[in-house]
Amino acid sequence: MLPKLDECPLYQGSDGTSSAANRGTRIDIEIRNFINKSTFFKTKDLEKLNSDEDFDSIAWGIEKLFELAHGSFIETREEYLAMSVPRLSKMGTADAICKDQKWVADIKTGQARNYKQQLAAYALACMEDNFASKWTAHVVYVDQRIVRSYEFTYDDAMNIVETIVEKSTSDSAKPIPCEYCSWCKHYNNCSAIVRQAESAIAIIPEVSGNSIEAIKGRILATPETLSEFAKQWKLVEKEIAEPLLELLKARLEGGEDISGWKLTHSSGRKFVDSPAIIKAAENISKETLVLALGGKMSEKNYLEFCSKNGVEPDLTAIKMGAPSPQLRQTKVK
Repeated sequence: MLPKLDECPLYQGSDGTSSAANRGTRIDIEIRNFINKSTFFKTKDLEKLNSDEDFDSIAWGIEKLFELAHGSFIETREEYLAMSVPRLSKMGTADAICKDQKWVADIKTGQARNYKQQLAAYALACMEDNFASKWTAHVVYVDQRIVRSYEFTYDDAMNIVETIVEKSTSDSAKPIPCEYCSWCKHYNNCSAIVRQAESAIAIIPEVSGNSIEAIKGRILATPETLSEFAKQWKLVEKEIAEPLLELLKARLEGGEDISGWKLTHSSGRKFVDSPAIIKAAENISKETLVLALGGKMSEKNYLEFCSKNGVEPDLTAIKMGAPSPQLRQTKVK
């Protein structure tokens, strides 16, 4: 909860779980169970997991945790992973602890979000239990194939936890729109979200002699008005327009007649499966086949391809495409 409370002090998780959350829990259990039964990492021991559709993510997570442990024991049994954090009433549960190497780890699926606050709490609990002044915390993103590591002193970790606790328990705490809004139980009636949506809809007042150029001119008048328009418009697009368009589509699919709208269906793209490709490639060179299939691979797919085929990847062959600018909203202090 700490990363979410750091964004909005009044955040509360909604009831129920999503398919993505259920998948994350399953992958987490597979990794922890494997490590619990294995003293050392052995590739052949992974064979029993080959039927799992998320095998690659699970195998990578297992290998990475063993790598971080440098041969030391890794605790992954849930009954030994409860985190009693100073200043917090609720217990947490980490995914792995290596006391010899002084680290705690949490396994994450999906996007590489910021979990520093959560890991600070885990590190603080570990320092309390082991009378340590420093502890390292690792976030193992098994889908993204990256590890983010944080080294905390006792004072650093305590400061992070206390700051969030004070902010979220203050009588003056107010809701703050953030990326976690749609996961919050207060989302539908949150005063901050409703007010922002209303402001977005009403941001362009009707005036005499209005025109597209006049409207754009008012928005572009100052950096502040341009920034405010972009912020409000992105919110109303995400939280109101997109869901309503999906509902419009669903109602049309259900046979409802809605004036001005209809559904059209584009024909599916034709394709062939691997047997036909293999047959067609019987008398051509590998180079011709690779070029026929596009001639390029992403770095991630290339490294996975090499790993699965026992080939040492040529890291010098990896090229960087041209950068592309992306619009990103930042916090205003």
